[in-house]
Formats: sequence, C-alpha cells, structure tokens
Amino acid sequence: MTAVIGAETACDTRRITDLLTEFRENLPAERVSLADLVDALRHRAFGGFMLAMALPTLLPLPIGMAIVFDLPLVLLSVQLMVGRQSVWLPRGLLRGSIKRDQAARMLDRLIPLMRRLEGVLRPRMLWLTSPLGERLIGALCVALCVVLMTPIPLLGWFPAIALCVISLGLAERDGVMLMAGFGLSVATVFVSAAILAGVVQAGEALVPILGL
Repeated sequence: MTAVIGAETACDTRRITDLLTEFRENLPAERVSLADLVDALRHRAFGGFMLAMALPTLLPLPIGMAIVFDLPLVLLSVQLMVGRQSVWLPRGLLRGSIKRDQAARMLDRLIPLMRRLEGVLRPRMLWLTSPLGERLIGALCVALCVVLMTPIPLLGWFPAIALCVISLGLAERDGVMLMAGFGLSVATVFVSAAILAGVVQAGEALVPILGL
C-alpha cells in the first residue's frame, strides 16, 4: 500500500495545467503509470488528483482502460467523504499504465481545455471547501462514481462532466464552480434516470419478441 503526500504537508502553488504541462514534457519512454501522474501532483490536494483522474473519462478510451481511472476516482471520493487529510492509493492501482503515445494524446487535448477554464477560476465562496463542505462533496462524488461505472452506453458521460467540474472547483477552491458541479449532478440524476427508464422499457419490449 502507498500513501501520497497531501497538500497539508507540502504545497505547490503552481496551477494544475503547469504541473500537467511539465509532466507532458517529461513522460516516461514507454508506458505512463498512475504512479507517474501521482508523483507529478504529489503536493496537490484531493481536487487536483480527482481532476487528473476525471478528465480522461471524458475522452473515448479503449475497452478496459477506463477502470484505470474509475477505481482511483472511487477511492479518492471515499477518502474525501471521510475527511482523510492525505491521498492514499494501493500499489496495485498505481501500477496501472497506458502507452506513452496514448498519454501524450490525452494530455494534448486536455491541457488547452483546462487553461481556458482556469482563466475564469479564482478562490471564492470558500465555505464550500470547509472540512464539512468537502465531506459532503465527497459523498456526492461517490454517488457520481457509481453512475459513472454503470455499464450502460452514454450514461457515464454525464457524471464524468459533473466530476470534472467539481474536481476543478475543489482544486482551485472556487465555490462558484462547485455550485455549477452541484447543478450538473442534479441534472445527471434526471438524465441517468431517463436513460435507465429507456433501457428498461426497451428490455420489456424485447421480451415478447424473443419469446421469453
């Protein structure tokens, strides 16, 4: 098992895009592991780690690769919910990796988008990032992760967006962004319910046709 230093013990004031740009310029030669990314963000709080895990879920990923990001997201959300002060991930997950060119393509698409978002972010409504606020945010993120990992086409895209917005708000301590994330989470509940209802109705319609 591996513990990662949290922002409470060491703080890096650079923005996440600066850290990710430096990471992009120094990618390992063959494969990029989750441990490599964690090391690049080792002095950031939960929001930075969660954002790094959530952003790739917005992109089309090869079959089986999504789990590399989904499981750490669940663990980070649970730790935030229980008020843990430092990030912890098991060694087995840290060894998860993707090819260097895949990591490079993902970063090349994500970093410009994040730079545009960072232009409007600033610390505000800090009461939302109080210890109690972060625990409530963690509970919300756990629920979003459950929906994210539901194996139904299109369903995971909506919680992925909400998780990214919430993580960005946490990372930059921007309460307005967090409120936007809450709104997206509520919308995700309704959209997910509609999609699930459609799947159930489609299944019920197929039963007579298949003679089951």
